[in-house]
Amino acid sequence: MSLIRKAVLTPHTLPWLLTSRREIDKLRMIGDEPSRLLADALGAALDDRLTTRERAWVDSIEALRKRADASKQLIRMEDFGAGSPTANLSAEEMYRGRFIEKTLGAFSHASKPYLWTSVLFHLVRKFQPATIIELGCCVGISASYQAAAQKLNERGRLWTLEGASELAAVARGHFAELALDNVTVVPGRFQDTLNGVIAEAAPVDYAFIDGHHDEQATLDYFEQLLPHLAPRALLVFDDVDWSDGMKRAWQKIQADSRVAISIETRTLGLCVIDSTISKRNWRIPMA
Repeated sequence: MSLIRKAVLTPHTLPWLLTSRREIDKLRMIGDEPSRLLADALGAALDDRLTTRERAWVDSIEALRKRADASKQLIRMEDFGAGSPTANLSAEEMYRGRFIEKTLGAFSHASKPYLWTSVLFHLVRKFQPATIIELGCCVGISASYQAAAQKLNERGRLWTLEGASELAAVARGHFAELALDNVTVVPGRFQDTLNGVIAEAAPVDYAFIDGHHDEQATLDYFEQLLPHLAPRALLVFDDVDWSDGMKRAWQKIQADSRVAISIETRTLGLCVIDSTISKRNWRIPMA
């Protein structure tokens, strides 16, 4: 039996579901390949369409997530992120970091819910990237979905960066449990490790930017990745609605002339970099 908890149709969920389906259909009708792949991935996530092999991977990851959610193991980690939407930490304060102690379950609960990890999974299945860079590993749930999709694609490797060495160790254990041997975990501040990973992994055809929800840092990572992308690449930005700063960063990225297609799904921002496609912006409210 699948472990997936499907959304229940209610008077509240029906309007956004119908809107999402309508916008996905419009996106598919554009006709170019990236638009079709985006529409297919979002539609598959919305409908929870999985093959038998895909479902087996998803059930294994969700079983691991359930165990992690219930864990009372205490983890003391050094956080180099933005803290909270209202913290207003300076770049120097974020770089110095601060210690946080929580249970493994609390960290696991902060992972992306199933709908959004499903979006990531289907994006990787459709775009078939050879190289994935993820900024922000936490306990490895999102990375597991993306790496499992690469396994099913029978190609590709994922590099996941995590500021906290304690969480990086937990994630390594989870990847080993799932037999995801195509993942490299890189502990340390993103500012200190990203250049080295790019040098090893380039050209990059997919990146998931998460874990440091700061306006300027997000724009800096965008600029840092751009020169090392494949001719067609997909960039996924997490929590673009998390704070006023993240909203401004996303608006700037959407407006950038180097971004061919942008889609805001409420919490995720998707960008296709491809100089052969005319620019267009979409909003598809997936939740």
